[in-house]
Amino acid sequence: MKERINRLARGILDMDIPQIVIIPKKLEEAVQAGRVTSGEFHVNSGNGMYIKGLAYTSHTRVKIENPAFGGMRNRISYQIDASHLEDGDQIEGEIRLVTNGGEFTLPFHFLVSLGVSGQTLAGLKEPKDFGETAKEDLETALRLFDYQDFVKAPFMQDMHVRAVYDGLKGHGDRGNQLEEFLVSLGVKEPVRLKISSDMRRYGRPVDVLEDVIEAERNIWGYVSLEVRADAPFIEIPKCQFSDRDFEKNVCRISYRILPKRLHRGRNFGSIRLITARETVTVPIRVESEPRLAGELARRRFWKAACQFLKLRLDCEDGLYEFESVRDRMMRELDVMRSQPEDKNMAALWMAETLLGQGSRDQAALVLDECRDEILMSRRDMVDYYCYFQYIHLMIQPNISQKESLLRLVRKYLSEGGHPFLFFIRLKLDETVKETPVSLLSDMRRLYEDGFHSPFLYTAALDLLKEHPEFIQRPDSFLLQVLNFGSRRGILDEDSAVRIAQLAGLEKHYSRMFHRILVRLYETYPRKEILAGVCGMMIKGECRKPEDFHWYETALEEGLSLTRLYEYFLYSLPKDYNHLLPKEVLLYFSYGHDLDRHSRSVLYKNILLFMNPSSNLYRSYERDMEQFALDQLFQSRINSRLAVIYDHMIYKDMIDEAIAKVLPAVLRSYRISCRSKQMKYVIIRYEELEQENAYLLTDGVAYVPLFSGTAVILFQDAFGNRYADVQYLKTPVMDKADLEKKCFEIYPAHPMLCLTACKKAADKEMPGEEEIPILERAINELSLCDLYRKQLLGVIIGYYRRLAGEENSTQCECSYLLTLDIAAMTRRERLLVCETLISQNYLEEAYGILKVYGCEGLDTGRLAKLCSKMILQQMFDEDDFLMGLSFQVFAGGKADSVVLDYLCEHFNGDSDEMFRLLTQAVSARVETYDLEERLMCQMMFSGKTEHLDQTFLLYSKRKRMSEIVVKAYFTVKSIGYFLRHETADPQVFAYLEATVNRIEDMEKAPVIYLLALTLYYSQCRELKEDQIRLCRRMTDQLLGDGLIFPYTKKLSRFVPVPQSVMDKAMICFEGNRDDKLELLVRILPDEEEFHPEEFRRVYQGIFVCRKVLFEGETMEYQIFRQEIGGRRLAAEGTVSCELTSPNLKESRFASLNDMGLCLSMKEEAGLKKSMQEYLMRNAALEDLFPLAR
Repeated sequence: MKERINRLARGILDMDIPQIVIIPKKLEEAVQAGRVTSGEFHVNSGNGMYIKGLAYTSHTRVKIENPAFGGMRNRISYQIDASHLEDGDQIEGEIRLVTNGGEFTLPFHFLVSLGVSGQTLAGLKEPKDFGETAKEDLETALRLFDYQDFVKAPFMQDMHVRAVYDGLKGHGDRGNQLEEFLVSLGVKEPVRLKISSDMRRYGRPVDVLEDVIEAERNIWGYVSLEVRADAPFIEIPKCQFSDRDFEKNVCRISYRILPKRLHRGRNFGSIRLITARETVTVPIRVESEPRLAGELARRRFWKAACQFLKLRLDCEDGLYEFESVRDRMMRELDVMRSQPEDKNMAALWMAETLLGQGSRDQAALVLDECRDEILMSRRDMVDYYCYFQYIHLMIQPNISQKESLLRLVRKYLSEGGHPFLFFIRLKLDETVKETPVSLLSDMRRLYEDGFHSPFLYTAALDLLKEHPEFIQRPDSFLLQVLNFGSRRGILDEDSAVRIAQLAGLEKHYSRMFHRILVRLYETYPRKEILAGVCGMMIKGECRKPEDFHWYETALEEGLSLTRLYEYFLYSLPKDYNHLLPKEVLLYFSYGHDLDRHSRSVLYKNILLFMNPSSNLYRSYERDMEQFALDQLFQSRINSRLAVIYDHMIYKDMIDEAIAKVLPAVLRSYRISCRSKQMKYVIIRYEELEQENAYLLTDGVAYVPLFSGTAVILFQDAFGNRYADVQYLKTPVMDKADLEKKCFEIYPAHPMLCLTACKKAADKEMPGEEEIPILERAINELSLCDLYRKQLLGVIIGYYRRLAGEENSTQCECSYLLTLDIAAMTRRERLLVCETLISQNYLEEAYGILKVYGCEGLDTGRLAKLCSKMILQQMFDEDDFLMGLSFQVFAGGKADSVVLDYLCEHFNGDSDEMFRLLTQAVSARVETYDLEERLMCQMMFSGKTEHLDQTFLLYSKRKRMSEIVVKAYFTVKSIGYFLRHETADPQVFAYLEATVNRIEDMEKAPVIYLLALTLYYSQCRELKEDQIRLCRRMTDQLLGDGLIFPYTKKLSRFVPVPQSVMDKAMICFEGNRDDKLELLVRILPDEEEFHPEEFRRVYQGIFVCRKVLFEGETMEYQIFRQEIGGRRLAAEGTVSCELTSPNLKESRFASLNDMGLCLSMKEEAGLKKSMQEYLMRNAALEDLFPLAR
């Protein structure tokens, strides 16, 4: 711009201006809310000329990155700030371009939207809309559910819906979260599976058998199905299934039956299908190949062997006499001998049995049946060989053979691996029982080596009967022996008492010893044994309800055991519905330590069943009261504590400390859930942000509920949460008077504050009593976003009403400064800003507008803000404040401060700046250099409609820039000469003064000379000094060849050469670069047009001079060469004109007269004209001889 002004000041003309092409013609697009969007447009030159310019925007949300640009192709980038705007908002305005090719406006219209996902969310008006989306495309619904802006959907603005969403989101499986959310909204039923639980039977499969179980769901939705098998012959290829595995609501679950893993006969198993809500078991039975004959025989053999050994053991233990079971034993032996299994074993047992009944001969015969095989394999069948020799020795006694057999038995026993030989030694060696200690050690060693035969335990019991002193602190072997004896009832009473006495010496609990003692007491119900049982139970901390009868029996028997009363109380069953024994109550009245659970059990029993007026009750009263307070301060509650609180907490004892914790206890509920998969109950209030989790113990949890609208969810062990779980909710306490008292003493209780807050917010016009409640709730409670916004709206509306209109009474609204502006809606932000402005919190309001925008703000309040902020910032330039100020000016609300500020800093297009200038002048405001800036811009862009008015204002200033003034008059000269615009006489006065000061006319700007001479040519008369100036300028122009049609008119004041005067002129004003063709014909003599030279004289002015005689007329046509060919630009006629007196006396006039007389055949006139021509020509030759 400065370069152009300097050139104009020097009189240099740049008449060729760039042709501006703006692409596109209008900026229109959708921008996403909350984001800054970039865009660009192009400003190109249509004629290849260099463009220079500046870009200004009319909207504060649209910013030009680089306002200054230059080049033939310019890409101008802009940014649209849609931060904190909402869907449907519009950003409208103009980008104003000031260029050396003119001034242009590029309108823009940007529609704010939420994007594709945002538009989808905006369409979710109600829960059923989201349900329809999920039904059509579950994956899309899941993506929306996970989308961070999902909470902005219209239907999510319901606090209950939002609470359910917040409780489910981020916990467990994503699909389960969505399913439970949809179910809780009531837009779909929960998915339930229909699976047949009938037994599936398969018979004798040879190859792998494949089959399927069909699971049919009742409705679309998410399913998580786990499949398990409990038998090795069932193989499940895929164990996890989801809703993707369902086709037409049916899922086919494959499984295989593996024949290789089947045992013979019937094989039973099952497949369990597990979901979050149910478990279905499908039983499976598979028939395998029947057992072979050999296997059946083997089974019969060993079954008979087991029965035989059982009968023999009963005889050994003295439970039966041999004669009473002899026949049964023989039958079992006959079965064994009839099977092709171990005939040697059957023969040996048969021989011994026959020998026992006195049939020595029959025994010998049976023994002979296995003699040969056993003797031949005596090295491999050591046990059978020794057993054979033992029976043979019983049939035919022989001392030497006996000694030999004992040596052999001792040998094999010492080597180990033949524990059965111990019984042969025990029967043959009478000396063994003489050393009972060694005998017991041998038995113990056999046990430790893994020999756990009941016959060994029987032998040990026989030894203990003979030597009861061996019953001491029992080791594992002795415990096994005693356990065997107690189970079979073969221990005598004295031994039982002795064993019970040993229990008191034990330091640690033994489950086996406990069982031994229990069986002994059942056999011998003596106090000593009962004491042993209870003592062992106390060591084992047995405190289950099923243990209670032992402790109760001990008390009834009057036993004195350490901690017996404590364990009596520990194991007290829940259905114990009478007063505890007096000795128990007296015992605990002396301050024995009890855990919290036992104390609650004890105190509940006392409160329910003891007479309050008794001395014993009064001895407990203080402890019960202290216990109740201790538990209360820890906010504990259950069914027992509820009874204690009910009896021990009174209105008169409630102070602030109690009032802080008691409401949570009073509002507690017992939540009972039957689903064993649920581990926690989750409580979330609609109004609060946080949630509370409570552990489910045996399906029960005690939770405080202060609102009937609280959301109750359940969580399993894997973190999945469920909203559709059946449960039973029962209030634990009903003490409205205590609750009221608590709130009177401690009104700051969070839940009381929340309740009061809800009441205050529900009022139509909350007043000064309710607003502090709302403010305290916002500051002290962790409120959810939706409820916080709701309360903020109420508070903001109150302060806005309180502030009233402009210049109203001051009110204290500093609380508004503490609010989270980002959490507000746009309307709320505007109300806050208007309130702050009205109460002169201007800097704070300005900061809010600078971040969040000023859309919708009242122009009057904006004017006040701008005026004050300008003064506060000492008129320093601020782009945002500039935009606000111009917005105020455009709205007609600008005061002198705003006008002053804009005059100093504002730049825009010429119309805006001129309007600002005129208003500032009218208001008598300091305009600074606005006039000069505006003039320069007008002259730079060529938009000069208000140039004269601006110059008039500019000329009234004390100081003017000489360069700007010169440029202005150059522009006026251009307009007057080239564009034929009217000009004020003062312009020509300035030109006269300027040219007169120039001594060397060659240095004068040509446009000045042309404009001034053109002006003189149109004047009726000139003053002498004007004539002198006109002569100087005309001589200079003639010398430069700048001859135009108006030059002839100057001959009235100054001499003009005859060569100029005697020619007709064709003048055409076009563009400097035009390629023109001039065609002429002179009538009446010429019929055809012929070309003539058409010279460009100045800028785009083309002139052709040609001599015409009287009666001749020159017709012309001017063609402009263009890309598509030539086009007629102008046409017309020129005739001979001898209007000037000097021209009528010239030689040209004489020639013109001779031609006219010749054509009219006037000889006299022709002669006279010829004589005059010769006389004038001779006079000129004498006066002006030619130089040789």
